[in-house]
Amino acid sequence: MEYPTESRFLRAPAAVLDTVAEQLADVDLTLPDYCPDIEKILKCTLIPKLQSKSLSGGQLRVDGSCVVNVLYVESTGKTIRCCEQSVSFSQSFSLRETPENYVVLTKTKPEYINCRALSPRRLVIHGAFSLYAKVLSVGQSEIFTPPEGLETLIKPAECADLTALCQEQFTVSEEISAADKPPVESVLHSSVTAGINDVKAVKDKLMVGGELNLRMFYLCDVETGETAKLDYVLPFNQILDCDGVDENTRNLLCCEVMSYDVRLKNDIMSEKPIIALDVKLCLTEQGYVMREEKLVCDAFSVEYASAPRFDNLKTVTELLPVSESFMEKLSICVDSGKIGKILDIYADSLTLNAAPADGRLSVSGKVNLCMLALDGDDFPMFVERSCDFSHTLSSSEGCDSLCFGRVRASGLSFRLADDSTAEIRVELKVTGGAMKNECTRVVTDVEVFEDQPLSSGDCALTLYFADSGENLWSISKAHNTRLEPLMCENNLEEIDLDSPQMLLIPKL
Repeated sequence: MEYPTESRFLRAPAAVLDTVAEQLADVDLTLPDYCPDIEKILKCTLIPKLQSKSLSGGQLRVDGSCVVNVLYVESTGKTIRCCEQSVSFSQSFSLRETPENYVVLTKTKPEYINCRALSPRRLVIHGAFSLYAKVLSVGQSEIFTPPEGLETLIKPAECADLTALCQEQFTVSEEISAADKPPVESVLHSSVTAGINDVKAVKDKLMVGGELNLRMFYLCDVETGETAKLDYVLPFNQILDCDGVDENTRNLLCCEVMSYDVRLKNDIMSEKPIIALDVKLCLTEQGYVMREEKLVCDAFSVEYASAPRFDNLKTVTELLPVSESFMEKLSICVDSGKIGKILDIYADSLTLNAAPADGRLSVSGKVNLCMLALDGDDFPMFVERSCDFSHTLSSSEGCDSLCFGRVRASGLSFRLADDSTAEIRVELKVTGGAMKNECTRVVTDVEVFEDQPLSSGDCALTLYFADSGENLWSISKAHNTRLEPLMCENNLEEIDLDSPQMLLIPKL
């Protein structure tokens, strides 16, 4: 006999695809006529950009392009120039089935790039990057509801229930006036990062406020090779349609910069060009509601022989949004020669790991710093250093994992400490959701054998001499009695005994 039970479920994200594919980028680059010859290559970079990601008919398709950017010293005026070329790519991943509700998470990581000059005007470039793809849907675990007639061991727990899972891609465009800056002749390096500052939820809608940070290093005088920098912060707002969110939802948001484009446009109101910025963003939301649950850890029948079935239930018992900034002091030293003037320093790539430490989450990773400078003879130089960072998140007490973990360089300043050392202060911002995960062995159902009734015995009362550390639940189960009368009969409040004692076991 199996007791009929009421169905209750706890929902959580479930990965239906988690894979990676390598994409090759082979470019035969010939300088256009307006670019001077190459004397020395300073830096060759792969910049993957995603244009779209779609899931249909059991196929996930990701389309994009890979920009190969070459910074070099030109042969005539010994100034810094840039040339780049884009290569399109498309990658498909197979799924067994297309889930009803899903989100697609993607990430790119440059692996290697080799650049060989065939002539002062022609380069052959071979590179590769990894494309990571993950598809999340809503998975659910059934929580056993005990019927009347069973004796149960209950563990109260606060559990996070996934009530909303949604995603939206959109574009933010802005025309930036550089009237108060040196004129922009050519963009040498640019980067765009995104962050979320504010989230408000109403019924089935999310109002998200964030900001984009454009950093640009550019050539402002072709004749002299003079360069300049631009930092621009662009606020954005977006409303997401997201079933299942409301004012009580705990929202975990991931903001991904899929691609961006920086172009120069002529301005009829000024001799200086306008900077046209287009950024494609992808917002992903996981919305949770904290529920008080009673988990059944063991069960038996006092009337018939019974056999409970068990399984491990993974739950999230704490969920805290994380948005925390901290400063890191780093340095770049040149191995030979000296630094005459620093032109620009930027963070090229960052990695992030999170692990529990002393009751909180500790984050660590590497930041790749790139320095463009002039040496003692005013010849351009490029220096690259990988630096470690670590920080303990103050808003992660009791948590052991970080969901949607992201780190970005939200601010950077530098100075020349001596002839061979640059000191850098970089503000790093970590965002995501700190979680406390638990795994509990729970009952999934109980089979009762009505053809095997249990004998109550002839004794009205049983004496049992218990040792210290014994568990009253185990004693009641072994003697086929209920836990509550056993505790009342012996005036006990705790289920675990802290000393040896004689127990009176009542007969049912």
